Amino acid sequence: MAVPVIDIQQVTKRFPGVVALSDVTFDILEGEFHSICGENGAGKSTLMKILSGVQTEYEGEILVRGEVAHFRGTRDAEQAGISIIHQELNLVEQLSVAANIFLGRELTTGGFLNDREMEKQAAELFKQLECAIRPDQLVGELRVGDQQLVEIAKALSLKSDILIMDEPTSALTETEVERLFRVIERLQSQGVTILYISHKMEEVFRLSDRITVLRDGRHVQTLDRSETSARDISHLMVGREIENVHLGGERQPGEVILEVEELSLPWPGHAREWRLENVSFNLRAGEVVGIAGLMGAGRTELLETLFGARSERHTGEVRLDGERVRFRHPLEACNAGLAMVSEDRKRLGLFSLMSVRENITLCTLPEVTSAGLISSSLEEQAAQESIKQLGIKTAGPEAPVVSLSGGNQQKCIIARWLRTNPKVLLLDDPTRGIDVGAKAELYRVIDQLCRDGLGILVTSSEMPELITLCDRILVLCEGRLTGELTRDEFSEQRIMELATTGID
Repeated sequence: MAVPVIDIQQVTKRFPGVVALSDVTFDILEGEFHSICGENGAGKSTLMKILSGVQTEYEGEILVRGEVAHFRGTRDAEQAGISIIHQELNLVEQLSVAANIFLGRELTTGGFLNDREMEKQAAELFKQLECAIRPDQLVGELRVGDQQLVEIAKALSLKSDILIMDEPTSALTETEVERLFRVIERLQSQGVTILYISHKMEEVFRLSDRITVLRDGRHVQTLDRSETSARDISHLMVGREIENVHLGGERQPGEVILEVEELSLPWPGHAREWRLENVSFNLRAGEVVGIAGLMGAGRTELLETLFGARSERHTGEVRLDGERVRFRHPLEACNAGLAMVSEDRKRLGLFSLMSVRENITLCTLPEVTSAGLISSSLEEQAAQESIKQLGIKTAGPEAPVVSLSGGNQQKCIIARWLRTNPKVLLLDDPTRGIDVGAKAELYRVIDQLCRDGLGILVTSSEMPELITLCDRILVLCEGRLTGELTRDEFSEQRIMELATTGID
């Protein structure tokens, strides 16, 4: 019979104004695949940070292999055989892929860094992951999905026998997810214990031996996979049935507000030459248009080009309200009525040293300024309005934004841009890392904004999300627009066919 490799006993973690974990008790058995489920803010990531030595102050006890363990840092946890793949990427963009993997554990020869050996070992790790990332490439040059794979390789390099995976597939394509699960199966065959956090029920039920549900910082139940279902787990997560998202009746789009004609974005030094090639479409007021495609199709590049956030000079024409525009900087786009929520909230959206209030009001400070000075009362009032509008779960406007769950951090970023009163809202994978309950709330917010006359362009790696939200879906493949679907033409199969057109 399997024995507990980790025994969590009455663990409580308090932050100012918030109890993140309250008297949590359960165990993890040696060699099992144990999934941890719960809504954003349920305490999953906080508990994993305690187990991996990131959070060192808490009440209660953690036993590892029967011995009380109180880690003073991540190095202690690693020495105990525990490593973590964080939901939020912890990489140094200015260093190479290999340097990131061995950061703090550099290989040396004669007192000098042995870059060749580190790159060789990194290449072996990527061979395990069946991907072709170059060990000598700068991490800052990689897209989010590849950065996620670097984090996974970094954890694998520690050769830990307890591996915590916090939303490891949130930025991966379906193909990359399949590769990761093949790696997980190999690790389990070697006796590695996997603690797995995911909002995706198909992943949870694919390999789990047992599933633990947390809600509002408390342990609800731990169940064998065979004893439960995705519906039961969802119910335990929220304490109620999760209803299907039913948005309002058919929308009535207005006038065309954004027109894109023959838009092309060069790709210097790449065999494909173009990141985007002759892309044309339009967007109406009161309409949600989705951008579908596999990783590398050009979804993010399209939104960044429209928002003036690309250094390459594009060709083609963009018109806003009939007027030709060419934004050289996001500030110009913002002043013209565009807003963009990026896919990588930690690197490109969040100001981690600031409060919730400061993150929400940062783009609209003139509105909360009196006599040339920022009015704390006006700023707090504005922040409270946004907190109420988006249902942001926080101890208050002054709470550090990093104390919020990932989903609530994303809501703060969306709130910031909504305060600019944009005509066109660009959303790049806006629900990445957000739980099912929070997604439903966000869908309703997007629907209402659309009905209020906003034109919304949204990308997502989840086809059901686009099918739920959108009036039309544009499909990209390798930078080219391969199809446009209306609501009565939507199907996952049709989207996938268009997304793989021209791919061998």
